[in-house]
Amino acid sequence: MKTLLTSLATASVAASAAAQDAKPVAPASAPLFSDITLTENVGVYDKKGDTSTVAALNTLLGVKAIGLDWHLLAPVYVSDASGYGSIELGTSWDALKDAAFLGSKTTVSVEGGLWMPTGSANYENTELAPHIGAAALMNWGEWSFNQTFDWRFVTGSMYDPLLDRFSTDLATAVSSLDYKWSDTVKFGVDFGQYYFVDGGGTVLITPNVEWTPAQSVVVSGGVGVPVWQDLAVENNLVVNAGVSFKF
Repeated sequence: MKTLLTSLATASVAASAAAQDAKPVAPASAPLFSDITLTENVGVYDKKGDTSTVAALNTLLGVKAIGLDWHLLAPVYVSDASGYGSIELGTSWDALKDAAFLGSKTTVSVEGGLWMPTGSANYENTELAPHIGAAALMNWGEWSFNQTFDWRFVTGSMYDPLLDRFSTDLATAVSSLDYKWSDTVKFGVDFGQYYFVDGGGTVLITPNVEWTPAQSVVVSGGVGVPVWQDLAVENNLVVNAGVSFKF
């Protein structure tokens, strides 16, 4: 009996010492960067009259960090002359996420960014051009609607392949209606409105399709048709195609 009590006492002391030595396991820290995406988009702008067609290659790098979605856009243009355009750095924040509204899951976000004074001859941005905006996404499952608004403050002049060169503030509103036909295919139409504060602009309707061949790959394409335009250089048609990779 004495031996049994001694053994129990020894085991109790050992267990108490082990408990004191044990340290709580710290939770794994969240990664500094996540949801990294790389998107390559090619746009072909067929111009009216004797103006040459413009081909644009846009490289977009996106990442989530410190609770915000960040992106860096670097365009390259090919026409009578080839070169790179103004680089844009932007961010957005979801002020409302998947809220119940009109039977949909609604997300509302605010965004902003800067177009840098960079670019080759003919495609450069002469001054910093900040922009601010907002977006609302409503998702009903198979159907979804997305509305974006953006205001660009232009103090110098800048080039855009759709609008050509301009030197006035630009207001943009894009309405997108999409239908999820299957787990991998989605059809949609964009109604894009681009207005210069000093007058003029264009309205573009773009039917498009999106295909997801793999979980981390998205392929898209569309054809934009101007239904109204008041531009120095007008467009016959805008064709675009892109591929996006998620890491």
